[in-house]
Amino acid sequence: MIKSVLAATLALGGILVAPAAANAAGYTPEGICGNGFAVVNRAPVGSWGTVYLLYNRKNGLNCAVTIKSKYTGVSTRTSVLLEVARPFANNTPPYTEKAEDSDRYKFYAGPVKLQGKGMCVRFSGAIANRPTKARFERSAPRGFANCG
Repeated sequence: MIKSVLAATLALGGILVAPAAANAAGYTPEGICGNGFAVVNRAPVGSWGTVYLLYNRKNGLNCAVTIKSKYTGVSTRTSVLLEVARPFANNTPPYTEKAEDSDRYKFYAGPVKLQGKGMCVRFSGAIANRPTKARFERSAPRGFANCG
């Protein structure tokens, strides 16, 4: 009897603990950005995580998110930056529109979203835990790529 109570208690404990671990590993860029978004580019942020660029064909939105793979569950400075190069239109000179999210997060930074149909974008992400920092910055001609 004692063995079966102990086994049931351990099994129940496993059920209670497992969802938290699954939650930490279960974040996906599509899940964070929402329905209709698909990954079009990604890059490592050192060995600490990945920054993703997603696009939604239906509404023309770009989305970026930095997801941690190290220091998950630990509040560390985590950031994501999305930039869209706006062309000359309606007597408005070209300019860059930015959306960013930077704070102390346990699992990911973002999502940040900008309209980008037919435009070029760039994205970057960083994860810091004193005294070191991992960073990815996308560079291309004039720093913008992923045009579409």
